This record gives sequence, C-alpha cells and structure tokens, in this order.
Amino acid sequence: MKKVIFGCLALAFSLSAKAQFNLGMHQFTGVPQSTYTNPGLLPQSRFFIALPSVYLNYYNPTFVADDIISTVNDSSMLDFSKLYNERAGGTFGFNIEQQSELFHLGFRIKKKNFISLGVYNSLQFGLQLPVDLLRLVQEGTTSPYFQTNPVSLDGVDINVQSYVAYHVGFARQFNEKFSLGVRFKYINGLIGGGTEYATGSFNSNMDSLRITSNFRYNTAGISRLDQAFGFLGNEGNPTTGFNVTEWVPTTGNFGYGFDVGLTYKPIKKLLISASATDIGSIKWTQALTSWVSNEADFTYKGGEVNSGSDDGAAPGPFEGIVDTLISAFNVQRVAGKEFTTPLNTRYILSASYELLPSMYLGGIYSHNMFSGTAYPALTAFAQFKIWNILFLRGNYTVSKGSFDNLGGALAVKVGPAQVYAVADNVVALWDQGNVSSFNVRLGANLVFGMRKGKDKKKDKVDPLVD
Repeated sequence: MKKVIFGCLALAFSLSAKAQFNLGMHQFTGVPQSTYTNPGLLPQSRFFIALPSVYLNYYNPTFVADDIISTVNDSSMLDFSKLYNERAGGTFGFNIEQQSELFHLGFRIKKKNFISLGVYNSLQFGLQLPVDLLRLVQEGTTSPYFQTNPVSLDGVDINVQSYVAYHVGFARQFNEKFSLGVRFKYINGLIGGGTEYATGSFNSNMDSLRITSNFRYNTAGISRLDQAFGFLGNEGNPTTGFNVTEWVPTTGNFGYGFDVGLTYKPIKKLLISASATDIGSIKWTQALTSWVSNEADFTYKGGEVNSGSDDGAAPGPFEGIVDTLISAFNVQRVAGKEFTTPLNTRYILSASYELLPSMYLGGIYSHNMFSGTAYPALTAFAQFKIWNILFLRGNYTVSKGSFDNLGGALAVKVGPAQVYAVADNVVALWDQGNVSSFNVRLGANLVFGMRKGKDKKKDKVDPLVD
C-alpha cells in the first residue's frame, strides 16, 4: 500500500511541474482537435489525419509550489504552515490529466456532414484531503491546535483512472444558422481507483492523538503497475520497462461515453455554442483489489516529519510517518468488488462575434465537478486567421483559485502539414513556482480542403469561416 501511495504522489507532482481546462482550443476551428470540446462545431478542413499528439493539464485551486517550499541557507525544504494556517479546517487537492491522441481522422460528406473517428489514451488523477493532515505531518501530535479542533476525515477522496477511448463522431450543418454533433465513445479501462466511503476523526489527548477511521478504497488493474514498476512490493522482479501497447488490448473493464454539441447563429456575425463532453462512466469488474480499514480506533504517538531534502541515502521525508500510520490504521488488502467511476463531465457555453473579417472576439463559460465541488471558469478570447496558413489566438481565463491565466494558441500550415500549440497559461513557462493551473496541447495534422475566404456560391456551412 505504501508503494501505491508514493507511486501516485510521485506521478502527480512530477506532472504538476510541467502541466485546468482545454479552453484555448474551444472554437479554434482551424485545428481539427477543436471538435473535442464541441463535436457540433465543424472544423474548417474537408479531410484531416492527426499525427500523435499530447495534452497535459494541471489544476490546483488551493496552493502553488511557492506556498509549500521554504529556502534556508540555499537549501529547499517542504513547509506546509502557510497552507494549513490559511485553510485550517478546510481541504486541499488538485487534479491532473494527461491525454495522448493515438489516431484521429475526419472527413466531410456532401459539404454539410462531417464524420470523425479516432483513439486516445487518458490518465486522470484527483486528490482531496483535509488540510489539517499536513499540520499533523509537520507539527506532530502535540500541536495545541488539535486540543481544541477535532479534525474530520469525512470526505477524503482519491480518484485515479486510465483508459483507452475509441470514438466515432457525426456532425451536420442543417442550415446557415444551426449545426448539431455527437460523438460516441467505447472505453477500455486500464486502471481505476475510487473511494467508496471514508469517515473518521482525530483529536488531541495530551501527548497523543486518538484516531478513528472507517474507509474502503476500491481499485482495478493495479497489478499492471506492479508488473511495470513493482509498486506492490515485488521490487525483486519488476518488468524492465513500461510498454503502452500491452495496455491497449481489452481488459474486461468497459465503459461508454458520449459528447454532444450544437451551434446557433441568431444573426449573421454572432455564433452561440453549447456542449457537454465525457458524459458516461466505466464499470470495473476485472483485476479487482480493495484496501479497507473498518472501525479502526487507536492512539498515535508519532513525531514530526523531517521536511528537509532527501538525498536518496535515507528514507524519504514522509516514509516513516506513512509506515506508522498504515500500520496503526490496520489497512488490509482484501478481495475487490465491482465499482463504477464517472467520466470527468464538462459543460461549455460560448459566444463569439465577427468584429472584422477573419477576426473574432468571444467568451466561454466552462463548468465541471470533482468530489461534489464545482469548478467553473470564464475565458475571454480574440482569434485571427491569415488566409488558411496562420491561425492565432489570445485568451484570458479566470477560474476557481486562479486569476492570472494568460494563454494563447498558434497553428501554422505549410502545404497539407499543420503544427499547432495551445496553452491556457503561458506565465507558467517562466514562473513555475507561482502557478495554480496550466495546460498545453501540442501536435501536428495533415489537413486538406481548407476553405479559402468567402464562398462565392454562399454555401454557408462553416461557422467562424464565412
């Protein structure tokens, strides 16, 4: 269990240093991948083949790296005091997503219909914990805070899922005012984990803490991590590498999802769009394992954690306290049970106005949920097109706990070859320690049949083109 915890946290924080919302791509129809946020908004190309691309997304509404790192005598140490003092009694958490586009193509049929199909791999990790756990780690059991502030363990949530999605989509432009599109997804679940229930509390009793707990965490496919990295204790015989192709065949953990979107032009230059993506779930029935600690009641007398840097010669700074807590909680690995996890559903409403030929101004509202908490975001953007060679975009996003997201998008086309880069927060490139959200999508396409300016026949089939 300890290996699983360290594996997940290491993965989370390694990605967070590099990678919220994929709003920089929404309505950026010069790039075919814009249909991922609204399948009803037809791309400008008549045929495309996507080359493998990558998308990284990190969103943390509660803290930035500078909040938890202190520098003393040129040495960096973890220091959680600012976080738990400002958010005492609350929670902290973050969400991470990585997506690899393995295959994607699309083509237009009789001008007004568009069909697409493809495959992508997605990895998502979400964590939500009481912030006072960090006070316990740093100040130890004798902290005066716990004598008057019992801490609830209710609502602890750790969600992880990795899957391969096979999708097919259809969109139709019914007339110059209205279009509608849907995308169906068949999902092969690779790794899943979710908290079934979590209750408990801890409070101070002189020099110790009394802790009660009752939780169950269900997993599926964790043995694949064990085979690849030895996370579950088989370090003596892990495989020598991690081969993605071994994860693509069916695992017996299936799910279904769909996206739906529409566009409407009430007047000639105003476009309104609405979409809902990743509606669905995955049912986990194979390779099941659960971790339980039912009706645990014990007294903990652990000390402070060493928050200094870890040079690799000694156990990591949290390893001792994690060992003790796991033993005290009497965490047991038991036979698993079937469970279901929802996809990360997102709702988007947007509008854009053609201010000048090939120049658009617009706004986007995005809404998604995690652990019962809403995460809304508002984006304003300006978008430009120079012939069908260069597409530019600038956008500014305000989201929960994040107010400095200045982003942009760039796509360049030479012949049929197109390369693109989209990021919602370019500030992260030079100020990584003060960033609470960041996402980037990088890729390339082969695109054909891009429309060139106004259509003399006035066959208006493409919003944001005519």
